[in-house]
Amino acid sequence: MAVQVTGFFQNPQTGLIYESPLLTLVPHLQYAGQIAMDVFIANNGAVGYQSIDKATLTYDTTITDPYTQLIDALDTYVIDNLKDANPINSASTFTKYSPPAPTPEIPLV
Repeated sequence: MAVQVTGFFQNPQTGLIYESPLLTLVPHLQYAGQIAMDVFIANNGAVGYQSIDKATLTYDTTITDPYTQLIDALDTYVIDNLKDANPINSASTFTKYSPPAPTPEIPLV
């Protein structure tokens, strides 16, 4: 799970500012029905979320796989929360990151 920020990003917990970082999202099970989330900022910082209640997440009903639906809801939760954290983040674009598809290897003849 990752989010690409285009523009400046200010860590809401430390105030440090980064330019167009890739955020890596790492969820952890916490208590029953709750999830914790670590957001790593371009391998140079982190933002922590505790006690995200699964009942408060917004689920995309067009996604039929429950696991994918949960991951998408967590992505959306973190993006919305970080965008609203401060004016610097509000001015930036947050995009769910998908790595490029691997190119098939061509066998040497």
